[in-house]
Amino acid sequence: MRSLVFICLVAMLFSVAGCNKSKFASSTVTPTPAPPPAPGPGPGGQGTRNVDSSQVVSTPSNKLDILLIVDDSNSMLADNQKLAERLADFVNTLQSSSIDWQMCTTVTRALTVNGSPAWGASIYWSSYTPASGIPGWVLRPTPNLSTIFTNTINNIGAGWAGTDDERGIKAAYWHMYNGDLNYSNHSKCYRADAALAAIIVSDEDVRSVGGDPSAQYYANEYKALENDDLPATLTQQVRDVFGMSKRFTFNSIIVKPGDSTCMTAQDSGGAKSHYGTKYNELSNMTGGGVGSICDSNYSTNLNLFADMIQDSISSIALECAPVGGVQVTVTPAVSGLTTSVQGSNLVFSPNVPVGRTVNMKYKCPL
Repeated sequence: MRSLVFICLVAMLFSVAGCNKSKFASSTVTPTPAPPPAPGPGPGGQGTRNVDSSQVVSTPSNKLDILLIVDDSNSMLADNQKLAERLADFVNTLQSSSIDWQMCTTVTRALTVNGSPAWGASIYWSSYTPASGIPGWVLRPTPNLSTIFTNTINNIGAGWAGTDDERGIKAAYWHMYNGDLNYSNHSKCYRADAALAAIIVSDEDVRSVGGDPSAQYYANEYKALENDDLPATLTQQVRDVFGMSKRFTFNSIIVKPGDSTCMTAQDSGGAKSHYGTKYNELSNMTGGGVGSICDSNYSTNLNLFADMIQDSISSIALECAPVGGVQVTVTPAVSGLTTSVQGSNLVFSPNVPVGRTVNMKYKCPL
């Protein structure tokens, strides 16, 4: 059962880049486009630029870096003991897979580091003795993995400190920061040749209500979203820090938008929950999985990983969310191929096998 659970979305995590020109029969696929833009400037009055790129589907690496983002706000207090238990099967399946993985974790609030608040600071794994040269916040396969994971999650839960400002996207953004601090390099959480999967576990939206005043329940619960709270900002951060070829998905364990039954169940435990609208949006943009925080076992619904790497891809990252459609040519042809645009990703059905060349033509806003 576990191997079936983890085989669904692997290709979404492992897309690759390259360039080649081959003289084979090709198939041209034009997905159902968005309404064409009016002549002249693009959205918001800005112009557009043409993008013409090619990628060759090659065998992906089996390396995977995972960033686990845990909501440690007031509303999650009742979920503290459940969280480690519900993630246990996920961790054990990951441990027994053939994936070369490592995991770092952070929380949705700012932590005090050297006397100052810091977003996206890594948490040390409890009861963990890493190999020489590996920081204590970078978890890699180890014999007592289940105990380490459970103790760390429970320790995070024991530290709930009265915050109600959950900023999971901001935490991920700063965890990947590579500016003057060059944090993404010094943390050793990210490897150049590894795919990247972020996982958020939260029963609320970004800043509680996702910037939507109408979703406010408590007085003064609404807080405006800032630039580093936005889904598009994080996807751009991944490109800026790691380059266009980084295979990235954002995966959400949340109160799914519209799931009133789950919301009622969460509310019965204490503080008011909210639909994870912004997290859901980011998962859709990156082709990530979305699971319910109300499920008894998170591994069964977040089909994030597989115990083997498939020799095909299901999506390619585009330089932008394109204006209009994307013209796609695959050489050699793939029978019955259809494509769609999800955010800034071009998604294939069926998957494109290794060895095919994918040419894409589209427009990006300036």
